[in-house]
Amino acid sequence: GAALMLVPIYLGVCRSAGLEPGHAAAAVLMSRTAGLALTVAVAHTVAMVTSGGLVAFAVHRWLGLRFLNKGWFDLDLLWGASLVLVGAISLAML
Repeated sequence: GAALMLVPIYLGVCRSAGLEPGHAAAAVLMSRTAGLALTVAVAHTVAMVTSGGLVAFAVHRWLGLRFLNKGWFDLDLLWGASLVLVGAISLAML
C-alpha cells in the first residue's frame, strides 16, 4: 500500500528540475531501473504472501480453529484505538 506513493515518481510525473543533487541522482536511478524496481516489488510480494500463508497454515494446523475463534483479538479495535491515541498525542503537542 505505502509503496503506491512512489508510482508518480516512477511514471515521471514529478519533475526533477531544480532538485538538490541527491534527489536528482535518485530520480535518474529510478527512471533507468524501472525493470529492477518491478522485479524487487514482485519478489517482495511473493515473499510476503508466502510467509503470511505459512504463518496462517501453522496457526491453523497447530492451534486449530477453536483458538482462532476464541483466542484471537480484534485488530479493527486495536487499529482504531491506535489512531485515537496518535490523534490525542498530536493534539496534546499543539
